[in-house]
Amino acid sequence: MNLATVNLNLLVALDALLAERHVTRAAARVGVTQSAMSNALRQLRALFDDPLFVRGPRGVTPTPRALALAEPVRRGLATLSEAFAEPRFDPASAERTVVLAASDYVELVLLPPLLARIAREAPGVRLEVRPWGLHEVPDALARGELDLVLGYFDRLPPRHRRERLFEERFVCLARRGHPRIRARLTLKAWAETPHVVVSERDDGPTSVDRALAARGLRRTIGVRVSHFLLVPSLVAKTDLVAALSRRVAEPFAAPFGLRIFPPPIELPAGRVGMVWHERLDADPGHAWLRGVISDVAAHV
Repeated sequence: MNLATVNLNLLVALDALLAERHVTRAAARVGVTQSAMSNALRQLRALFDDPLFVRGPRGVTPTPRALALAEPVRRGLATLSEAFAEPRFDPASAERTVVLAASDYVELVLLPPLLARIAREAPGVRLEVRPWGLHEVPDALARGELDLVLGYFDRLPPRHRRERLFEERFVCLARRGHPRIRARLTLKAWAETPHVVVSERDDGPTSVDRALAARGLRRTIGVRVSHFLLVPSLVAKTDLVAALSRRVAEPFAAPFGLRIFPPPIELPAGRVGMVWHERLDADPGHAWLRGVISDVAAHV
């Protein structure tokens, strides 16, 4: 039998006839007229080349062929019903691995409270975190290799969704006893002292460089690194300075002997967000995790 030629509604009628053993009651069960159910029975008889049901004093009696079809048809319809049912997600019982990409800065700020929250509410949900330091959305989201990206990004590709999580302010770092930086940080000293810059590639000015350029200045780059968490150590052991996210600078200042200064010029705030592909937008588990991340981010 070629399933492509079969009207699957006939199986719904067959299941109702097997349950009710009566044409009128089977029609009411499915929500069709008695004549429509009788027509469905004629088609079923032709389809299976068997009478399927014979008339009796109280309705219809199934033939052996109809009885043999009862359980497979019931299982098949139940499977189809599950496929069409609205998907649900129960955090407490879910078993799932979510693949995230984030910079080490975002890992430092968000992962501890996020993992604590997931451990309480969804102990079967596991995170796999991959490094991501560029200010652009990776193609791996569209390919299905990543579920979420957390961090800075400049442009949203087509068919992607985003949500802003929080803003970050920059502060300036220098080691205690720096030979050029005394009680306060002047614009001249800051611009002329070599900087640690976090960037995975040298492809243009950063927001700090653009702010300096607006004043007709440019900074000297002493070293370019790919990880935010390297910056405090490098500043502590050299005469380099840095403009760094406040949430990274403050925990490391005392242990590394660093001084924190307000920037000598106004610097734009960094905006941290999450990005996902539209194919996951309606997934209930993914939506739950996005909500948790958003709530955690609101309290960091």
